[in-house]
Amino acid sequence: MIKVIKGKKVVAVIAVIAIIITICVAGMCYAYSTAWAISPNAQYTVVVDAGHGGIDGGVVGSSGVKESDINLKMAKILRQKLQSRGFSVVMTREDENSLSNIKRLDMQARKDKIIKANPIVVISLHVNRFIADKSRRGAQVFYDDTGVGKEFADIMQQAINQNINSKYCGRSNYEAIDGDLFITKCVKVPSLIIECGFISNPEDEKLLLSKEYCNDLCENIASVIETSVGA
Repeated sequence: MIKVIKGKKVVAVIAVIAIIITICVAGMCYAYSTAWAISPNAQYTVVVDAGHGGIDGGVVGSSGVKESDINLKMAKILRQKLQSRGFSVVMTREDENSLSNIKRLDMQARKDKIIKANPIVVISLHVNRFIADKSRRGAQVFYDDTGVGKEFADIMQQAINQNINSKYCGRSNYEAIDGDLFITKCVKVPSLIIECGFISNPEDEKLLLSKEYCNDLCENIASVIETSVGA
């Protein structure tokens, strides 16, 4: 009798373990398939930095529009484009304010947010100005002078040249430029500064204020991110 009872207990324990394993595996498969169906790029985080803000309005256009406001508008559009593709997006700022009234502390706070987000890509949006030659137009890409992100920057600039600069301002020969740029050095992942146009040029200023241009540019930026790192 003792041997039979032990045998039954062993069989029962094995059966229970088998059921538990089956339930766990099924649950994991369901969770995975559900997550993938809802958001295939959910494991990817992109930081979108709207340059300037608060007392630091950046450059100002002839219409009186501040760079900081354009940057924020672009950042919100880009966030929507990325989220629609399933990316997780962290914004360094989400309103007209900076993170501190002291520039050094503002930049440090942005860096802290970027590090905490642990992103695969950082995109910082700005507006260019070149008073010496107001005919200068188009969007330009900048990356870290250590070479991190160069390949990604080249791909981004090529796409912007083909789909944005050639379409809106008849120029398609910009090259991505490296530089000693704080925001591109916060983490060792491709980090780009995209100057969305020259506010010193009247036609570019109109574009920067137009919904069509902003949507088109952000759509292209998001598309490059998706095809480059979203698979």
